[in-house]
Amino acid sequence: MSEKPSVAVTTKSNLRHFREYVAAAIAVIVVLGTVVMLITALRYVDSSDQFAHVKDLLLIINPLLGVVIGYYFNKVSTEARAESAEATAQSAALSAQQATEARNAAETEAQAAKSKAEEAVATLSAVSQAAEKVLPQVPAPAPGVLKAGEKGLPVEDARLELQVALARAKRIIG
Repeated sequence: MSEKPSVAVTTKSNLRHFREYVAAAIAVIVVLGTVVMLITALRYVDSSDQFAHVKDLLLIINPLLGVVIGYYFNKVSTEARAESAEATAQSAALSAQQATEARNAAETEAQAAKSKAEEAVATLSAVSQAAEKVLPQVPAPAPGVLKAGEKGLPVEDARLELQVALARAKRIIG
């Protein structure tokens, strides 16, 4: 598959070079032909009548020479601008494709983050509801009485931590 585009590019490049050589050859032939005709015509100018004929001949040839030279130089500069514009367009298309891929990846990541956030909010909501149910059931110890929980922390500290966490969860949930 990779050979076909390179063959097409090589063929296109060879064809472009061939056209350029042909246009240059035609321009050189017309210019040299005009110079030879001018030199030959000026050799035979002896009288004003002959000069008038040479002048008429040059008036016919001069616009043709201008068209050929104008076409050739215009073609060369136009092709250079067209190739530059084509390269810029290809670069812009590649940049647009990369931007689209980056946007799609960012949207996928944002959707995943949104799903995780929704899951975290749902879990936080469930935990806060469970804490609201448990807190009234756990009696608060009498002031000045220290009871040890499973990890050796006083029960009052664990209850207080749970109340603070519940308040924070309610703020986050809304």
